[in-house]
Amino acid sequence: MQMMKKILLATLLVMGALLQSLTLVQAQESVALYSAADNYADSKYPILGKYGKTSFLYVGNSYDRSQDIWGSERIYIRFDLTGLPKDRLIMQATLRLWQYYPPESNQTYEAHRVLGDWNETTQNWNTQPSWSPAKTSETIAPSRGAQGAEVPVEWDITSDVKAWYNGEARNYGTMIKAVKEEHARDASSGFWSREYPVKELKPRLIIVLQGNPSLTYVVRIGVTRLPSGVVSTITVDDREYDSVSLNAEKEIIFDKGTSHTITVSQLLSTSRDTRYRCEDNQANVTAAGFHMFTYTAEYFIEFLKQPSEMFEAPPPGWYPSGASLPVQRTGPDLLTIAPGTRLVFDGWYFNSKKLPSDLGTIVADGPGRLEGRYRTEYYVNVTSSVGRTEGSGWYAKDSVASFSIDSSTVAAEGPMSLLGLKRSFTGWVGSDNFIGAPVDPQGSVVVRGPTTIEAVWQDDWSTVFTNLVTILLAVIAAGAAVIIVRRRRNQRLSVMSK
Repeated sequence: MQMMKKILLATLLVMGALLQSLTLVQAQESVALYSAADNYADSKYPILGKYGKTSFLYVGNSYDRSQDIWGSERIYIRFDLTGLPKDRLIMQATLRLWQYYPPESNQTYEAHRVLGDWNETTQNWNTQPSWSPAKTSETIAPSRGAQGAEVPVEWDITSDVKAWYNGEARNYGTMIKAVKEEHARDASSGFWSREYPVKELKPRLIIVLQGNPSLTYVVRIGVTRLPSGVVSTITVDDREYDSVSLNAEKEIIFDKGTSHTITVSQLLSTSRDTRYRCEDNQANVTAAGFHMFTYTAEYFIEFLKQPSEMFEAPPPGWYPSGASLPVQRTGPDLLTIAPGTRLVFDGWYFNSKKLPSDLGTIVADGPGRLEGRYRTEYYVNVTSSVGRTEGSGWYAKDSVASFSIDSSTVAAEGPMSLLGLKRSFTGWVGSDNFIGAPVDPQGSVVVRGPTTIEAVWQDDWSTVFTNLVTILLAVIAAGAAVIIVRRRRNQRLSVMSK
């Protein structure tokens, strides 16, 4: 709460200083007047109650417990308008009181124009002047629960001030009362009066005046080609005045016979890489007219060249929308830089999206990064002492190359092949970047440099051993058969000889 009070007080200090001393360069000004007289009347004490010299003002409905009295309070306040500049128009008049004691609940208070004279030191409830039954305006005073302590409360009394300023009515001031005056407890607000020693918390009347149309001229200000919602600051004669946005023109009023310089913001940023520039952002005015300030979008564009010596492009920077920017490739389509290593032109990319063709120019139609790229390719050589391999060729750096051998087993050469000697594939060698175990006829590798991959084979004797055993058994069987036949023949011959 204390912090809020300090912030409000500081705000009012600044506003008060501005309103008291700042006269805008155009024929419009704000003036703050402090009350010339103020007091309040209390029906609980209709004769004795005279409060013109107190530092507080009360309005609303209340109850005096000590005397068991119900009643209502009304504030009377008057401002001296005689010091205001002549030949002006009253545009706005706001009565502001500083509430230090809030009611228990929100209260609505109405302002009425006073129709008779009164004296702040002698007036009481019974000697109140007459006042207009038609209310000038009403407002709500916030309660304690709504943090209503130490806050300003305002009434719009423009119509009354206009009448007083123009001589249409005598200035007897304003009366403030509760909308409904009744028996009610804690339905009253306390405000500081003009006797309170802190100037910023005293009652004040804030009046906005404008030059008489017959003595002024109007300049209209507009902007174009700005996104919706983007606001440009208007400065008049080096003082910040107002702001203007797309489809929301501003009018500035000046005294006739005066000249002024109007400036709008030259640069407006909407994001880190998009901004809007008004190249001709200033106008000198001496008469009524309309000035449209045109903005152009600018984009921040980067140019990356890989490698840099293969391209020509502008430096990174801000470029206006629609600008044609020269970009050119100076390198060849293909360049061998080492055995098994070459550069191949890959294309132009804008914001990582490949463009359809080689460029000569690019049109700045949005922020981003233009890249001219060469890709590095390495040669992968797939070899084998046996069979036919696939997969040899050029591959982009860090890509995956797939390779294979057409068979995993072949017959060996030479006489042993008759016994079934074979050669079997056992794996691949030649790289540290195989994907998975390199033991299958089909494999893959991450290409990180020129690579030679070789298939490894070994002799498979398993069939030879099987065949040899089979032959040996057949020979044994044949020999046994011969022996048996011979024995039988010998036995027959022995029988016959007997």
